[in-house]
Amino acid sequence: MRTNPPEDAHSTEGRPLTILIVEDEAATAWALSLRFQDEGYEALTAPSAEKALEMIRARHFDVVVADLRLPGMSGVDLIRRLARRKRVIPAIAVTADGTPATLRRVLGAGARQCFLKPFQVERLVEGVHQALHGEAA
Repeated sequence: MRTNPPEDAHSTEGRPLTILIVEDEAATAWALSLRFQDEGYEALTAPSAEKALEMIRARHFDVVVADLRLPGMSGVDLIRRLARRKRVIPAIAVTADGTPATLRRVLGAGARQCFLKPFQVERLVEGVHQALHGEAA
């Protein structure tokens, strides 16, 4: 757990970078949000893609971490919508379905990276850092 947030967890305006975690499993969403907050990010959660889109219309997010299997709209469809926005929001996918077809579909929709469940949280944190700072995966 960090005691001092890293400088790269803040925007050039000095505000914390904001992550939206789209995950229907409440315990997983909560644990991930706490981990990103420990890194100095502001982390909010949404239980569905529809709720995520509502939140995105209401405020600024710097990156979205989305599960692919969600109630209602899928995470792939959410990522596709994020990639088509005027201000593209980088997206990272998480899924238990690691088939080549799923990986092609999610990366083709615009995800920067896809992490297979169960994943090491440190790798996801690094993936978010890379997406936020335009680094190659």
